[in-house]
Amino acid sequence: MAAKKKYDFFISYRRANNGTVCGSYLVGLLSDYNVFYDVDSITEGTFDKQIREALQNTERFILVVTEGSFDRPEVPGKRDWYYEEIGLAIETVGLDRITPVVFSGTFNEDILPESLKNRGLRSCQVVKYVAEYAKYFKDEFFHHFGLDNTAPAKNVQSPTREQVEDDQYEQQDDEEYDEEYDEETDWDEIDIDEIISAAKKGNAEAQVALGNCYYDGERIDEDYEEATKWYKKAANQGNAQGQNNYGECCRDGEGVEEDLDEAIKWFTLAAEQDNAAAQNNLGDCYYYGTGVPKDTNKAFDLYIKAAGGGDSDAQNSLGEWFRDGEDGEPNYTEAIKWFRLAAKQENTSAQVNLGNCYYNGTGVTQNYKEAVKWYQLAADQDDSVGLCNLGECYRDGDGVDQDYKEAVKLFKKSADMENDRAQYNLGQCYYYGEGVKQNLKKAKEYFELAAEQENEDAIEFLNENEF
Repeated sequence: MAAKKKYDFFISYRRANNGTVCGSYLVGLLSDYNVFYDVDSITEGTFDKQIREALQNTERFILVVTEGSFDRPEVPGKRDWYYEEIGLAIETVGLDRITPVVFSGTFNEDILPESLKNRGLRSCQVVKYVAEYAKYFKDEFFHHFGLDNTAPAKNVQSPTREQVEDDQYEQQDDEEYDEEYDEETDWDEIDIDEIISAAKKGNAEAQVALGNCYYDGERIDEDYEEATKWYKKAANQGNAQGQNNYGECCRDGEGVEEDLDEAIKWFTLAAEQDNAAAQNNLGDCYYYGTGVPKDTNKAFDLYIKAAGGGDSDAQNSLGEWFRDGEDGEPNYTEAIKWFRLAAKQENTSAQVNLGNCYYNGTGVTQNYKEAVKWYQLAADQDDSVGLCNLGECYRDGDGVDQDYKEAVKLFKKSADMENDRAQYNLGQCYYYGEGVKQNLKKAKEYFELAAEQENEDAIEFLNENEF
């Protein structure tokens, strides 16, 4: 006896041309059955692997057809999941178990792309949806599959004629495929209006670029909700960077409610596509036990992959791993190697870490001037720790001529960024009148700010001194 399949139905649809509306309608009709519906059903593993495994474990394949579903040209080197899913279904599910459900337009051999022509799809029995007779569609649909139609469909509203035929009802990002761009396009050089146009036409890279513009507030007003909207659109197309960015928004609660399970899902999907940033993010989750059980071995493996892929945050994390001896004894040679690789990519945390190594003589010969060089590079990027460390060098005359006024300026900039050590240092300057006129009231204010962040030096100073 053949084993029962995991899924009763696999629903394939194109997000353009109102396919999402129609696909969601069918999911509602089949609410009492196990349905694989694109990325909503994907939780881990690679996109390719999950799609293939789902099709191998599916009883029937439903192909949502709307006007223009097959208009998108096949482009060498550019994957089209709609076409690929159909091709895989022919191989794994079988032609006798494939049902095109036509909501608008037609379905015949002539409209198929070359990769799907002459593969037997003309033999598939079609089910036609007519909006004016929508109330009868459920009966026909269930009868086609030999299913019981006595259970009421849950929260299902039939698509109107406008929804299946009028492009205005489909989100504009799902318009016709735009052939002008590819993965090598430098979106920083593209006009914002052109990015918006390409994103609305469904270009995943443009959707990520537009999300970045909204997230950073560059060339357009900052709007986290808009950013997450575009990231998710790209993510739903299998774009690894979109998946990673949307995962970050879910993790941080930016533009969407914080959802660590959702973040892990998208980080995993992107990481399985060798997205280095996602591998690093997933590594952090395993290292700190964020949304998953803490597992430093998995974290290390992911950091290695991400670092090898050039991710500077992962390289810095590896530097800290070896510096702190996470596996036992510290390995300062390895730590310096990874800090330097990340620092050269202008990673401010790595620049500060490398500066600290030179300042303290950790794994290298102590060299204050070299420490100042790396602190300065971090400070130039407004890194609060780099600013504070550089301020200490000016205060103490380490690697530079002693200059209390410059120290105060750097401490102030860092303190305004809520760096507790800079707040403490600035309190010291006001208390002793170094680089500024002595002002005990201001000194106390900065000590208290640092103490609120549990800076132990500030707490001790407040306890031992009167103001």
